[in-house]
Amino acid sequence: MRNFKFEPNFLLNLSQAAIILGYKDYRKVETLIESGLLKAYRMPHANRLKVKYHDVMKLPKEIQPDENEK
Repeated sequence: MRNFKFEPNFLLNLSQAAIILGYKDYRKVETLIESGLLKAYRMPHANRLKVKYHDVMKLPKEIQPDENEK
């Protein structure tokens, strides 16, 4: 698998970010945003939050879910 840095830095919705991180739903991603570990963006034409792909991939392994949190 190629390093994520070679991929475009597109915006993900919170559900997509949750899938990449291994969570069942987006609420844990909201927690990461609220705690300041992940920066969220709001597009002018939409109300939903987005996160950058590279920011999601750079999250430390320590905060990614273990088997009990999934």
